[in-house]
Amino acid sequence: MTAKVRSLSLALALPLALAGGTAPAGESRSEFGVYEYVLDEAQESLDDAALAVESALSKGEWRLLARVGAGAPEGCRYRAHVLAGVNIGYAQQLMAANRKTAPFALVDRINVFEDESGVHLAVLNAESVNRTVLMDDGAHADLSRAHVEALRGLVIGAVSGKAIHREFGERRSRGYIGKTMGVMAGGPFVEKVKDEVVMGGHDWKAAADKVRRGLARPGGKWGLRLVYELELPEQQTVVFGSSGSPMDSKSFSIVGAGADDARGSFQCAGLAHAAAYPIEIVVTQDGDAVKVRLVDEMYRMKMYFEDAGKWAFMKNMGMPGSIHDEIVGQVKSGLGLP
Repeated sequence: MTAKVRSLSLALALPLALAGGTAPAGESRSEFGVYEYVLDEAQESLDDAALAVESALSKGEWRLLARVGAGAPEGCRYRAHVLAGVNIGYAQQLMAANRKTAPFALVDRINVFEDESGVHLAVLNAESVNRTVLMDDGAHADLSRAHVEALRGLVIGAVSGKAIHREFGERRSRGYIGKTMGVMAGGPFVEKVKDEVVMGGHDWKAAADKVRRGLARPGGKWGLRLVYELELPEQQTVVFGSSGSPMDSKSFSIVGAGADDARGSFQCAGLAHAAAYPIEIVVTQDGDAVKVRLVDEMYRMKMYFEDAGKWAFMKNMGMPGSIHDEIVGQVKSGLGLP
């Protein structure tokens, strides 16, 4: 896949009116939610809305990477689809900002989900995620904002419904995530990017082929499996996405409505958090070595599910590490490592 850098002005040129009530251009805000509603009361069915977004992500500089059916909590009659996609020009700008951490923020995730009040569409909020991944580097705030507007425009142009702007999930006034109770999963994002495998004298493409094979074998406990692949040849980097049940269904059951009291009475409110997944696994050439990188899973869980509350994290302390170990096991299996 050949990537061409896209001018930021193209994204900024999208009419703000498409965003359905976003803050006026030039207005500065400091607090952002991890997720953002884009459409309420979608006129299309869940499946038709997902197909429409899938089609929109296949045009211009957008690339559709995967459509993933999210696992629902036990007993839930509702469903969710996550559309993973990327804008190649935007991805190149992020990589230029920070080659080590940016791969974990390149892929957009659009959540098409249903509940008692109908079909909704929400996106991962790049203004929140990028502040964390780029360690509060304010130089890229305009890029993040423009990208959210572009993504909102794509969704609103594809699906009929009521355009809204309401952020949810953990609301943060900065990208830095502190430790819960002074001990759990905090610190600068770059410190949470783990080199799980380092191989000298290897070719990054050959290594990625082996990692791909390992990730394609479903995991035993959490059902993790390869769902997408994004190759950035100019960066000698491949980003893989992994997802599966019961990981996602368990996560959504734990978080419930999170901090969103408006969803507190819904049967399976946690589906609104479905854009937390897939999980990124990065294979990259770094000097003379090829490295396979993961974000510490407890930290990643905190990024996307912190509004579940401290008690929920305490009761499920072993889950993130178990997920992390399952992915590392798949990677090493593919590479033929013990």
